[in-house]
Amino acid sequence: MRRALAGLALVAAVAHAGEDRPLTPADVGYTFTASAFAPEYTPPPPGSYTLPVVDVVTDHPLLDAVGEPTTLFRLKGDRLAVVAFVYTTCVEAAGCPVSMAVLHRLDRDLAADADLVKQVTLLTISFDPERDSPARMAAVRTLHTPRADWRFATTAGAAELDPLLADFGQQVARLRLADGSWSGLFRHVLKVFLLDRENRVRNVYSVGFLDPALVLNDLRTILAERGG
Repeated sequence: MRRALAGLALVAAVAHAGEDRPLTPADVGYTFTASAFAPEYTPPPPGSYTLPVVDVVTDHPLLDAVGEPTTLFRLKGDRLAVVAFVYTTCVEAAGCPVSMAVLHRLDRDLAADADLVKQVTLLTISFDPERDSPARMAAVRTLHTPRADWRFATTAGAAELDPLLADFGQQVARLRLADGSWSGLFRHVLKVFLLDRENRVRNVYSVGFLDPALVLNDLRTILAERGG
């Protein structure tokens, strides 16, 4: 797969910036060869460290999994949130399937914690609204059979999607063939965002730093700031 893609003349149309630029084999290689993170140490106890504010995000319109208009903040409420941007047809071994697997594990871990489950929501948002309709997001949600509060959403189109991606700093690029046709793939850097109650970004996990145990410790650390 990687060899075939690297040999193609590809052009990236960056979704939130509206730019076209040529992709190099290194670009494609990075996208398809990253490996999942497996910590080889015991994470520090929750509350024994601090998480500085990285950024602050604003509200954005979304469509929920039944097709009803909603917003990012309406889905999140006043809880902490773990937010992942994906597209459901992603084939990268260390791309969207990794974030889906981590959120699946987090969903189970949250459900097993009677206190934490009330204070955290998981949000999976598609950056491929052309194919990831509300019905498709609902089907993916059914596949994962959430036990905690795991929401799935998409957008109505680029007018809503582009500002959302730009606000989070989530770059996404369509991979196009030399004739201008879309390959059906996106180039993107896997990012999962941790938001506190005030909608501040407190951590950004990439494929090199994404592990359920670390995310859970960070959630508990933020909650400890307010005395639980």
